[in-house]
Amino acid sequence: MSVGAFRGSVKRVVGPAVMAFALTVASSILLSSCGSPAGAVPASAANGRCPVCGMMVVASDEWASEIYYKDGTKLLFESPGDLLTFYVSPADFKGSEYQRDRNNIERISVKDYQTRKVIDARQASLVYKSRVDGPMGPDFLPFDKSSDAQAFVASNGGQIVGLSDVTRQMVDNLRKN
Repeated sequence: MSVGAFRGSVKRVVGPAVMAFALTVASSILLSSCGSPAGAVPASAANGRCPVCGMMVVASDEWASEIYYKDGTKLLFESPGDLLTFYVSPADFKGSEYQRDRNNIERISVKDYQTRKVIDARQASLVYKSRVDGPMGPDFLPFDKSSDAQAFVASNGGQIVGLSDVTRQMVDNLRKN
């Protein structure tokens, strides 16, 4: 094979190969920028982006709250209020069909207002509309013990509710302040 013939065959092979590589890289960048539905990350992830406020959240933060799904993913939230905002209206925050179905939720974690211990939001006493704000302003303040929530309300006002009592109207009213 002559040098000229070799160069011609290299151009024919490299041209499409380079083009295919460039397309693959461009597609990967485009798809990775889309992210997963509503900020879902693996359940073991130490951080993620809150689908409500858009902030980066570190799971170990004092106010971080999480929804774990049966498919091995989770969502991280900047505060219990952001979690509940998503919980009552996931479609408003690009929640996938899977995330909209509460039967797919494995657990919901919030941190006790006083101890910062991770607790089950389904069992927590949530103080609504107290005079104490969270990191994002007015918030739902979770308590592991009902007696602690009652003592807090006696000093700081508010109303004690359970997760199943939280409505879209409550979340909207809280966020108006």
